[in-house]
Amino acid sequence: MARKLTAADVCVVTGYSRDELHALLRVLPPYHFEKPAPRVAREFTAKDLLVLSVTRILEDQYGVRRAAVGDIGAPLQDALTGPRLQSEDPCLLISIKPPSVRLVGTIAPKEGLMLPLAPIYEKIDTYLSYDPQLSLQFGPTLVRKYG
Repeated sequence: MARKLTAADVCVVTGYSRDELHALLRVLPPYHFEKPAPRVAREFTAKDLLVLSVTRILEDQYGVRRAAVGDIGAPLQDALTGPRLQSEDPCLLISIKPPSVRLVGTIAPKEGLMLPLAPIYEKIDTYLSYDPQLSLQFGPTLVRKYG
């Protein structure tokens, strides 16, 4: 069973403070539509860690304003939904105007910000101690030698 992730986990992985995280969640789709019950901790998924790690990098390293990050929230969610791209260097190609995000391999972008995902994947996987083989959940099997 997957571990429940809280705001504290998101803050550890992304580097956001709690106040920064709550301010971001107020403008970033789909989180701004969710109204958590009072005194109940909001739960996050591994995909949320990925999305919020990307937003942190956009804000801190590239100076993208929070309002612009909010504008690309839905395309960012869409691009990061589904399995990881099997590429040596998976990247996000991000355009602020018009807001769009695409998951790409190693291609030369015509226009936009190219954000490598490998370091983000590694950081999240290390935090979650993710081993792809563990998620297969094969049970013990009997092996017999014939012949």
